[in-house]
Parts: sequence; C-alpha cells; structure tokens
Amino acid sequence: MMLRDFRIGWRLLLQQPAYSVVVIGGLAIGFAACFLLFGYVAFCLNFNSSIPDNERVLTIKQRVNVFPRPDWQLRAPLPLRDVAINSGAVSEAAFVKSIDTPLRAGTELRALQLYAVDPTFRSIFGLQAQTGDAQAALTQPDGLALTQSAAAKLFGTESALGRTVRLEDTTLQVRAVLPDPPANSTQQYEALIGTGSGAWPERNRAPDTWVNGMVYLKIKPGAAIDALTAQLQTAIEKSPLNQRVRNGAMGKGLNGRNVSDIRLQSLSDAYFDADMAASRSGDAYGSTSGVFGLAAGGLLILLLAAINYVNLATVRTLRRQREIGLRKLLGASTGQLLRQFLSESVLTAMLAAVAGIMLAWLLLPTFSDLVNRRLEGMMTPLACLIALGFSVIIGLAAGAYPAWLAQHARPASALAGRGNSETVSGLWLRRVLTVLQFSSAMALSAGTLAVAWQTWYASHASPGFDPAHLLILDLPRESEGKPSADAMLEQLRRLPGVQGVATISEAVGRDGMKLMNLVTTRDGGEIPLEAKFVSPNWFEVNHLTPVFGQSFNPALDPHDERDSGGVMLNAAAAAALGFATPQEAVGVSMPQGFRIIGIAPDLRFQGLHAPSKALIYRVRSGSVAMIRTSATVDQAYDMIEPLWRRNFPNAIMALTTQETVLADRYAADARLMRILAISSITAIALAAFGIYVLSAYSVQRNRRQIVLRKLHGAGSKDIALMLGREFSVLVGAGAIIGLPLAAVATHRYLAGYTEHAPVGVWTLAAALLLAVLVALLATTRHTLTAMRMSPLLALKD
Repeated sequence: MMLRDFRIGWRLLLQQPAYSVVVIGGLAIGFAACFLLFGYVAFCLNFNSSIPDNERVLTIKQRVNVFPRPDWQLRAPLPLRDVAINSGAVSEAAFVKSIDTPLRAGTELRALQLYAVDPTFRSIFGLQAQTGDAQAALTQPDGLALTQSAAAKLFGTESALGRTVRLEDTTLQVRAVLPDPPANSTQQYEALIGTGSGAWPERNRAPDTWVNGMVYLKIKPGAAIDALTAQLQTAIEKSPLNQRVRNGAMGKGLNGRNVSDIRLQSLSDAYFDADMAASRSGDAYGSTSGVFGLAAGGLLILLLAAINYVNLATVRTLRRQREIGLRKLLGASTGQLLRQFLSESVLTAMLAAVAGIMLAWLLLPTFSDLVNRRLEGMMTPLACLIALGFSVIIGLAAGAYPAWLAQHARPASALAGRGNSETVSGLWLRRVLTVLQFSSAMALSAGTLAVAWQTWYASHASPGFDPAHLLILDLPRESEGKPSADAMLEQLRRLPGVQGVATISEAVGRDGMKLMNLVTTRDGGEIPLEAKFVSPNWFEVNHLTPVFGQSFNPALDPHDERDSGGVMLNAAAAAALGFATPQEAVGVSMPQGFRIIGIAPDLRFQGLHAPSKALIYRVRSGSVAMIRTSATVDQAYDMIEPLWRRNFPNAIMALTTQETVLADRYAADARLMRILAISSITAIALAAFGIYVLSAYSVQRNRRQIVLRKLHGAGSKDIALMLGREFSVLVGAGAIIGLPLAAVATHRYLAGYTEHAPVGVWTLAAALLLAVLVALLATTRHTLTAMRMSPLLALKD
C-alpha cells in the first residue's frame, strides 16, 4: 500500500459523504465497544502488576468453619506474621489493620481508607513517596502518610507535608505524600500509619489477643508454599482461641474439620481467586470466564460492525464494475487493484478507530459504573496505538472480500454492464453473516429481557416487612451499649414525626460478618445459628407479629445479656434444632438457659439470592438504628445531624432509607442488565443495518426477475412475498441458532436465585418478534421500491 492509494481512498470517502458517515460510524461503534471491553480485560489481567515480584507476594486467607455461613476472607491473626517469618521461607512480612475512624482536618471530618501497617509494607508494595519520607511516616508514633487524592480531600491545593490532623484524641503529622494506589490493586488505601502509632488503639494488646487483619508475605525464591501453609495451619489451630473453640461446645459440630482453614494466595492471581469470588466480598473479584466472555462480546460487536462494512463495501464494489473494468483495460495490474481496495478499507478502519477511541473516552465514566471498576487509567497512548494497529488488521480482513471481487471482475462484462453481480458463494457468505448478526441480536435481546424481568421481580419481592418510611442510621460500632448511644436513641424517639426507633446488629439487606450462637438441638447435638441482636421493640417498630407465640416485651433492658425475656427463632431454626413443627418450639427452655418465646416471621435478609437461614433473635444493643418516620431523608438529616454532633463528635453520620439498602442487593444484577441492554441495542441496530444493505442488493440483483414477474401478471403483493421469503428465512435461521443459546444462558442465570420470575418462553418469543419487526422495518424501503419498479426502465438498464 502506497500513500497515493490512501489519497485516492480519501477522495472517494469525501465524494460519498453519506456512505462514509454510515460506514465509519458503524465501525466506530464496534471499535469503541472493543476498546472499552478490552481495556477492562487488561485491567483484570494486570491486577496487582504494579507490585514488585507480585508472584512472590502472598496474602493469607482464612475460613472460620464454626460460622453459620463460612466463607473465605482476607483476614488472619497477627501472630501468623511472626510464624511465617520464623519459618525461614519468607523474606518480609507485613500486617495491615483497617481503622474505621475518620480523620479531622481543622473542623472537618473525612472518612478515609485508613490502615495501620508494618513498616515492611512499604518495601513489599514498592511505595515511593512523592514528597516527604515514607519510612518516617510508618515508624514515627505520630507519623501519617497520605495519598495524593487523600491530601487533596483534607487540604485542597495546599501542601499537605508537615500539616497535622487528629484521629479522635491523637494528633498525627503528615510526613509523606504517596501516589494513589492503582485501581487494579488488591490493597487500596488513602492514609497509612505504622502499627506502632499511638493512633492504633490495639497496638499493645494485638499480639496477645490474636487480632485479625491482612497479612502479606514475600516468599523467598524456591521456598515451598505448601510447607509454609501447613505451618500456618498448625499455628492457628494451636492458638488459644481455636483451642477453646475445639475443646468447647462449638468444637463438637466440626466433625473433624479445622476450626479455621488457612490458604496462601499469590497477588499475581488474586483477582481470579475462586474462593474470594464466592465470598461476601466477591464483587471485588472476577472470573476468567466472565472476563473473557466480555472480551468475546467486544469482538462480537466489532465483528457485526465489520460484517456491515463488508456488505456495504461489496455492494459498492459491484457498482464500481465499470471503473474496475476500465482500469484493467488501461493496464492496471491485479496487485494494484488489490492494493487500492485494501488501502481504502484500511483507511476507513483507521478513521473509524480514531472515532471509536474518542467515543470510548466519552463513554468511559458510564462504562466504569457498569462494570463497577475504576478504569480511568486505561486511555493511555500505548493503548490507543495498539487500537490503531488493530484497526489495520480489521481493515485488511474486512477489505479482503471486496478486493477479491474487484480482482475477478472481467473488463468486457463490466463495461457491458453484466458484471454487477457477485458469485453464488459470495452471496451465501453474506447471508450467513447476516444470520450471525440476527442470532447474536436475538440471543442478547432474550437474555436482556430475562435479566431485566428477574431483577425487577427480585427487587420488588417483599422482604417480609414494610420498608416504607424506614430510615437506616449506622451507629459507631464502639458505641454499642454506651451512654452516648442510649442518649442518641432516646433523643431520636423524641423528634417530631418519628413513630419509632429500634436497633439491630445489621441492617436487613446487608451481608457482612455474621454473629454466631451455638445452640443445643433436641438430640443433644450442637449447631451454630446466625444471631440477630435486636432491641426489645424491633418487631413492634417493623410492624411484625410472631407466627406462633409472642414477641419481646418492649420494656426489656437491651443491656441485660442474660436473655431473661427469652429468645425468638424463625421456622428454619426451629427445624434445625429438631422440632417437628415451629409451634412445638414455643415455650421450650433450652439447655443454655434461655426460653423460646415465639417464632418470628421469615424475613429475606439475603433477598432472593439465598434461602432463608436459621436465625435466632436475641435482645441486645445493636449498631444500626431503624427509624420509622414520615419525614424525607433530607428532612430527617437536618433534624438528626445536630444530635449526632452532640453525641458522636468524631464520627461521620450515614443515613439512608431501608428501601435503598434492599435495592443495593441487586446492584450487580442491574449493572448486568444495563450491559446486556446496551449490547443488545447495538447488535439489533447492526443487524438492522446489515439486512437493510442486503435487501438493497437483493432488489438490485433481482430487478429483471421482478420485472418479468410483473409482465406476467404478478401484483405488488406477490413481489413483496418473494422478497419477504428470502429475509424471513434469514431471520428464522438466526432464531434457530440464537434462541436456544439464550434459553441455556437464562437457565444458568436464574439458577442463582431461590425464587424465579415467571420467565417462561415469552422472552424468547419477544426477542423473535423484535427481530422480525426490525427486519420488516429495515427491508420495507427496498421492498416498496421493488413494488413500484417500472418494467420499462429496468429492462432498458
């Protein structure tokens, strides 16, 4: 390809602006989708790539088997750090502990991702301060390191180095400003202090109380990871806490299992860790099938756009037969013709790639929200150059068939006007490509409808109580049972418009770390039950009545932990304890000393993603206040905020509605629905455009046949049916391929729910109907042209 060929291609694009806009615009959409999705794939595949020797940096994950719902978490006791160091297999180790206390700069509180870390954290993660001394920040008792974004939050445009902030009663000095950690890094942070800092209240008792945090290890080259894992497993099983559990009542239900399981995970493979993806924090992880599925989706959209370009370029090439024949008669070689047509295709693809990159840049914030990842760093010069290089490959591939048609054009036939048809095999190839477009569009449309319907159904399913007019106020966890919390709750009850205030250990709809109680069954065994700590009036405030028995007496003291007022179970807990019916459990005194006073109604704490768990309700102080009020969130905030400042001056108030908390359970499903909706709309538009071009060529190819039919008495209806049969076969073939795939994908998606919306086959039928309607609208113009075609003009041509 020579510069002259590109200049000719550029002039041809300018001569046909409508064609150019359509072709470049369609390809640009495909390139934008491919760029965004491949950027997301690169984000996932390069997770933790900024950490030096990330394949040698390991993190300890732990699963506590005595929990009602044991899952893996990146948490381990502090002493395991020392066990790893003493093993000789580790060159460095660092303990990391989250601190949920906001920082105060002047009069303003800021909630930052604050961690207490060992000084070795700096070398393991390769931290280099932009300004200041990172080592001093992590070793001095009053040291503090801020990231660049955190410094801007606290001090704006002013220099943060040397400034002071307060963490409750402790004054810290900013001794280093660090770069922000990459978004695709396991360990995110905004502020760091050392584990010897006076701002970490657990620093003195942590080694003896086996405080949990994150533990990172840098293993020596050639060290045996399995042997180190075994040492850590032995150490945690011999810990005082685990020994008490194993030798106590809870140990009987382990059936030979460990109290806690320990595994090591390399940070180079952390993002695709199946254990963590199945945990409560699974939204922060991914699966290889899901990531590469999105990559395949991006390629599919680009392929559909390229198919449209091939269709258009083919029709355009056939219309240029006279030009091609004339150039051959004037001595143009086969190589020159191939080079010219491929140059035009590559130029078109490169222009589309540039437009696609610009479109991707505009859509990047929306796309980041859809995949729930921070992707702002993906628009690098290298990525743009790779995209342009990829566009050259796409241009060559898409231009190959039109160039082949040009090469095989016969000058005599072309100049006589008889060479404006492609071969039968070429026509069938384009039909197959159109079928692929429609099968993809129908599969995506049916999947989108199924996901949307199930998401709507799940989000509108009753949680078991009325969430309307309920506000959720998170209390500081350390305030449970303290006078400040009691005073706050009492003041809330006296606010105008407040009908009731109750507390619970965790808001309905959230799925954090669960409280566990061991309860004796009817046959003498012991099982762990998930516990909900509620205030005595919690059921009353939520307008809930027991299924059997009675509810808690609202006059009970929530600070009395003797269960003097009894406990309540749900039906699943009664069955787990060996009662034949829930009613049979009412009034029974258990060996632990408490009495079952009632059976609570079933509440969907986990929504439709998981079946109801066996629950025990106990009267205790909770860290979440539920406020029933007719006031709006803004009105309630204005009333509550002065009370909050008075009772919790060093904490940030978080107020939301119960309905919002319930809706957040299906945020991932809503994001999936939006991704599928955008993909299906794009696929439908590309399929419509593809069949539009095919119908234009079909009418042109069959002009003489249409005229002859008219001369033999065929009416407009007969002509329409002739053309309609061709396109209905294409849509039908697409349905045969796409709809079964959609049915299988829908079945697999619904398997993740305990209760399904009545999906049936209507989503498949709707997708088919949509495809038929799109095909009908796309072919109507050319069908009408054929019906109005003048026999005289057609035969003359």
